Amino acid sequence: MTKIFIGLIFLFTTAIGFAQETIPRKKRVSHRKQNHILAEEQINQLKEGALLIRLKTKSNSILALRKMGKDKLADKVAQKQADYNLNIVIAFKTTFNFCPTYFFFSDYSKEVREKRFDQVVFLNNNLLADSTIKFDNKYFLTAEFGTIEQDTAKYFSHYSYEPDSSLSLKRVSNYYGGPDLGFGALIIKSDKFIQL
Repeated sequence: MTKIFIGLIFLFTTAIGFAQETIPRKKRVSHRKQNHILAEEQINQLKEGALLIRLKTKSNSILALRKMGKDKLADKVAQKQADYNLNIVIAFKTTFNFCPTYFFFSDYSKEVREKRFDQVVFLNNNLLADSTIKFDNKYFLTAEFGTIEQDTAKYFSHYSYEPDSSLSLKRVSNYYGGPDLGFGALIIKSDKFIQL
């Protein structure tokens, strides 16, 4: 009798387990995939916004050279940077039509980050400050030429077994990270200057 009773309890609990509605668990999206989705959304929003391009001035280097009495070298550095910036402006004006572009010197980075556009002096096609250029879009991304930041995320690779101090084998998780390529490119960044 007890065997029948235990059998019935087993069948009853099993039947209840199968009768429960199974709700599929949501698949967890990785951090890297989330960043990719966010970057894609930001780029799509850029069609309705604008790209603010930060141009470097090398003002600290030029000032340091002038303090050392190396005015000719300071002038050379300033001219080289001005030529480089002018080439960037020309390239964007002639080939980029995805969204409106605005150019500003890196000296105004804090104002752009804080969205105080009334205090930012935007530049015309000749790199001259132009007070008639006003930015009034709500959505924008920033861009600049520089070195790509390393992907610091870690990804699981495999397990390995390595000896520990007591000469027994211990299971160790192995990970790999993004490459440290460090090459120059046009880097698209958020409105807070965070690389997308």
